[in-house]
Amino acid sequence: MPRIFSFALGNIWRWEKSKNKDRLIKYVRNLDVSGIEITLSSKEELYSTKLSTRNTTWLKSLEYVTIHAPFELVKKSENRRELIKQLDVIARLYKEVNAKNVIIHPDNLPPPDVLQKYKFNVSTENLSISSKYKSLNLEGIFIRYEDIKLCLDISHAYSWSRREIEYLVKKYRPRISQIHFSGTYRKRTHQSLQIVSKDFLKSIRPLRDLHVPIVIEGDVEKKDIMFLKREFRYIKKYFN
Repeated sequence: MPRIFSFALGNIWRWEKSKNKDRLIKYVRNLDVSGIEITLSSKEELYSTKLSTRNTTWLKSLEYVTIHAPFELVKKSENRRELIKQLDVIARLYKEVNAKNVIIHPDNLPPPDVLQKYKFNVSTENLSISSKYKSLNLEGIFIRYEDIKLCLDISHAYSWSRREIEYLVKKYRPRISQIHFSGTYRKRTHQSLQIVSKDFLKSIRPLRDLHVPIVIEGDVEKKDIMFLKREFRYIKKYFN
């Protein structure tokens, strides 16, 4: 079965000033992708994003569309009513594009009694060492939320140690739904795979027999489509 390679809009968040993330999709259409992650970093972006008919049709044609919920989904909600309002918007968008997964940071998961009312699939992710949110806390989350899966962020994992990716794959393999894929270089996360160290490349070997969608999630400052294409080819070559 061919591996799914997806592209997170968070890669290119700097490329458009508008909070409407629909405007970023035009750049991704130039890439050979089989999926896309609609990255909505804040509630303002969530409320502002209105997809064009053309983009909605294209998104529905892809194999794997995911939605990254606002990074501070709970923290920035003024009250329970606004939290539910955000989740309702996510649910509508999920249905509109035939999405497969919603990513919610572990420190901003809604209470189980709220989340269980929604039919969309949910995955949480391991955060970086700078977040102070240890990977070990995932165990408690998976006990409290039985149906939640894990989006394995390898850049975040490597920030903890060279063995963290291997540890997470072994411990949580059945729960891993997708991979947030980018490099770590000089203690900076979400960097190009083309500049990482040999140690980093060695650390991601366990991913080769983990057949879940690869969601490329870097931080590309310069507006350069050719760089994106090279990065995409380089990552595909690594796995193939």
